[in-house]
Amino acid sequence: MWRGWSVLVIGVLLACLPAPAAADPVERAKPVSRVDRIAAELRRDPVYVTDHAPRALPADAADRIRKAVARLGVPAYVAVTPTMLVDRYSSEDLVPLLHDSLGRPGVYIVADPGSALFSAVQYGNATLPVKDAMFAATSELPIDAGAVAAIERFVEIILSGHAAERRENAGPRPKSKVRIELEARDRSEREASRKEWTAFAAGTALSAVAVLLLALWLRRRSATRAARARAARLELARTKNARARKRVKRR
Repeated sequence: MWRGWSVLVIGVLLACLPAPAAADPVERAKPVSRVDRIAAELRRDPVYVTDHAPRALPADAADRIRKAVARLGVPAYVAVTPTMLVDRYSSEDLVPLLHDSLGRPGVYIVADPGSALFSAVQYGNATLPVKDAMFAATSELPIDAGAVAAIERFVEIILSGHAAERRENAGPRPKSKVRIELEARDRSEREASRKEWTAFAAGTALSAVAVLLLALWLRRRSATRAARARAARLELARTKNARARKRVKRR
């Protein structure tokens, strides 16, 4: 009996104990955007070159860009990345976002790996003709020149001291390699088509001449046969007449 009362008392005491506090929900880390990742790369190295476009960039792309922007004499932060894949931002959108993330003065450049199009802005003491040089560089190069060539031309235009003049005097954009190849292929196809039509016309003309000669030959042959037939008939008539005259004389 005492055992039963003991079990009952223990059960009542356990029921009166407070329930254990629920575990706090685990806080999920906020996902890091590609803009944040690029900014983190720029903190380690002011020239970031994506590894997602090996065909569009030379192996020494980062070294060439680093050497070019070092000539500017001001801090420069360069991100070469497929801009439309970065949270759907364009290069123009990425420049201020990267500057806000880094918070450092200097020239910020965002370029697409396989294109001559890029965006550049100078923050802080704006002393370089960045805008003029950017527009001039994108106008002087074919669209598929690539980021490295575009940035090198951008720096060269700034240091030339004639950025504004080169922007104003920029002519039509040079043709891209793809366009040149397409035009060359088109010319080749037109030339091949012209040769085919020339050969077809020549063959048709030769065939017509051959048919005409054959028709003339057949006509001449037919005329010759007809003449021979008439001659044979005349000869036969003469022979008959001669025989008839001989018979008359004999009578």
